Amino acid sequence: MERAIIYCAKTGLEATDHFVPELLEKYCKDNGYEIVAMLSEPASTEGVSFPMKYAFIGLNMEEDVNTIITLSKDMIGATDETVIDTLGKLSEYDIYVEDINGELEECYEMMYKEPVQESDIRGLVLDTVSMFYHNIRDGR
Repeated sequence: MERAIIYCAKTGLEATDHFVPELLEKYCKDNGYEIVAMLSEPASTEGVSFPMKYAFIGLNMEEDVNTIITLSKDMIGATDETVIDTLGKLSEYDIYVEDINGELEECYEMMYKEPVQESDIRGLVLDTVSMFYHNIRDGR
C-alpha cells in the first residue's frame, strides 16, 4: 500500500472545509493509499506555502511518503507557472502530487516534455519561407 499525505487549502467556508478532506480521504481509500498525515493551511493566491513544502519534504524523509493527494491544481498554485515550480521543487525529493481531478498530469507533461531543438525551429522557418516564396512565384 502506497503512503500519502492529504493536502487541502482552507477556504474559510465551513461546508467546503469540512467536505474536501472527507472527499480526499475517500479518494485515498478507493485508490489504495494509506494516509500518513492530513495537512492544511489557509488558501493563498500563491498556492502551497514555503513552510508547507518543507513539511512535505520532512514527512517524505521521516515517514517514507512520496505522494501528496489534493483536490485540484488550484490548491497547488494560481498559475501553471507556480504549479510547475512547486511540482519541480517537490520532484527533487521524489515527491509526486496527485489531484483527484487529474489536472496535474498536464503540468507534469509540460515539465518533462522534450525542449524544441533549435535545428527543428530553423528547419520549420526555412520550410515556411520557402513555401511563401514558392507561392509568390506561382501567383497565389
